[in-house]
Amino acid sequence: MNCPKCQKPLPKGRPRVCPNCKKDLTNFYKLLEKRGEPVTEPKKRFPMAAIIAAVLVCALLVAAVILIPKLTANDPETTGPAQSFSMDEVRAEIDSKKVEDFTESAEPTDYVKISIKGFGELVVRLRPDVAPISVQNFKDLVARHYYDGLSFHRVMPGFMIQGGAGAEELTPIKGEFSANGVENPLLHLRGVLSMARTKVMDSATSQFFLMHADYPSLNGNYAAFGYIVAGLETVDKVCEIPLGSNGSEQSVPQVDVIMESAVFVTPG
Repeated sequence: MNCPKCQKPLPKGRPRVCPNCKKDLTNFYKLLEKRGEPVTEPKKRFPMAAIIAAVLVCALLVAAVILIPKLTANDPETTGPAQSFSMDEVRAEIDSKKVEDFTESAEPTDYVKISIKGFGELVVRLRPDVAPISVQNFKDLVARHYYDGLSFHRVMPGFMIQGGAGAEELTPIKGEFSANGVENPLLHLRGVLSMARTKVMDSATSQFFLMHADYPSLNGNYAAFGYIVAGLETVDKVCEIPLGSNGSEQSVPQVDVIMESAVFVTPG
């Protein structure tokens, strides 16, 4: 707004006289009011877009403060074996108990008792922390009594005994071993339980083998997923039977080696 006399800008605040030419501005203000013209400068309004942006920023900050701790607490666990896994502990646990130390369970557990007709019983401990797919596959088969009545069809003293082949066509599972891109620290020691497969890495279904002796060349090439904690002498007894040749190896049992049952058990 300019002074009507000197035409110089008037300072804000509606001064009574012009600071430049000293003209009394009272009548000037009254004239403006009669004409309906603003006497003072309009107040600047804060842009609505800026207000909305400020509100959104505040909301995001509040959400971050609330949600970030929760998301961190619920981060998925990394794949692979548990950090507490120790082969020294495995060695100490293999065949450290008695079959009588376990009682049958109506619910699935990480312990399975296998009864071999005429040879005895053994209990394996499953390790889902090193091979969760193999363990779950084995437990699913045990739960529906798939192994009951099947045989150990391949026996190789100083190596392993292999069984679990059924007539049903099953879906192959992922091979959980380092040669197939999966970390698995469980070594193929005497008493270890592992999945059998063809040359195809992801071809395991139901067949498994129990180690009669340490066999380092299998490490990283087959999915070990448990070990015998009681009854390892049962494997020794099976390895004493007479064997015939299948044309390439002396591994065909000359007597039946039948799994009467495979059931879940729990330490007593």
